[in-house]
Amino acid sequence: MSEEPAAQEALERVRAARPAMVRIASGELFRGQREIVIIHRGTEYRLHITKADKLILTK
Repeated sequence: MSEEPAAQEALERVRAARPAMVRIASGELFRGQREIVIIHRGTEYRLHITKADKLILTK
């Protein structure tokens, strides 16, 4: 049991050192549209919202 606080402190140090993941609401990306184009390394990808309100990414 005496190792538990030390392990917890180590875990907290790792979490603090890691940058927070960027979160973007889909509404900010789509801006009222149902489909957007994302360009990654010169290739276009389409991200669209389906009728079932799911996200689909296609090349």
